[in-house]
Amino acid sequence: MPGIQGECTDWKNKWNPKIEGDLYVYGRLGKGLDGEYVDSSEGYVTAELDFRREHFAAAETPLVFSLDEHRPAIFRGLIALEYVRGLRQAMNRRDRLLMANGTPGSLWWLAPMLDVMGTETDWNPGGRWQPMSDAELLYRRALCKGKPYCFLMNTRFENFPPALVEKYMKRCLAYGMFPGFFSHNASGGAYFTRPELYNRDRPLFKKYVPLCKRVAEAGWEPITHAASSDPRVYVERFGEKYLTVFNDSQERKTVTVTIERNWRTAHCKLLAGQAVEPRATSVTLTLDGEDVEVLELGE
Repeated sequence: MPGIQGECTDWKNKWNPKIEGDLYVYGRLGKGLDGEYVDSSEGYVTAELDFRREHFAAAETPLVFSLDEHRPAIFRGLIALEYVRGLRQAMNRRDRLLMANGTPGSLWWLAPMLDVMGTETDWNPGGRWQPMSDAELLYRRALCKGKPYCFLMNTRFENFPPALVEKYMKRCLAYGMFPGFFSHNASGGAYFTRPELYNRDRPLFKKYVPLCKRVAEAGWEPITHAASSDPRVYVERFGEKYLTVFNDSQERKTVTVTIERNWRTAHCKLLAGQAVEPRATSVTLTLDGEDVEVLELGE
């Protein structure tokens, strides 16, 4: 926490005037970093409670108590809040960005202070495809609203063939998120150090990432103004111009997406590269299991 007193504290080791001066330069043109990145932002690798009484007075958030020991303490989630808030204030002074890994997960309250969020994840543990559910993805999407959300896939890429890479990218596109790649153990064998992997998947990057970017920049909106005829086929809206339609089942489905009257009309299917009937307020799509389409809207 920034308020902890002493010559040598965790906060001062990571953020102090010398570090700030080395990394950032004042001035209209400026130079240096574009912002700060907080790893393990929710503090999951640290003790849950801090019992040190000399820290209590430095806390800007309420104390909690231990159910086991019946003693007052500082909750690590609120320590994370104060840490991120301190960096947010520093970045605001320079109009720079603040990004964090591992959130929003357990802590929803970091999201308002961050510009970019994301997490490391494994959707294929032990070679078994287990993507995040609609509920898990919507939790993150709703908290981030129009902010970017970036995944890092941490899995054994020998067991992650192009068919699964494409499923991963399609699901990310449906929620306006970015499909990144890292390492099976968050250390060795990183995906982007292995040309046999990223060159293999290059056509998928070229197909899906520009669309992920397009809808993400339009900004997710909670009210879709459109409805699907099938409960397992979801519709999400991005800005005033895009709808994503995602078949969250293993079965091929034919679905009709109906757009509210006097709002917008459909213009084309971007992935299929097909126009729809002029000024259409309903569009019929056939999607394979875990398939996605993006509808571009007109007036």
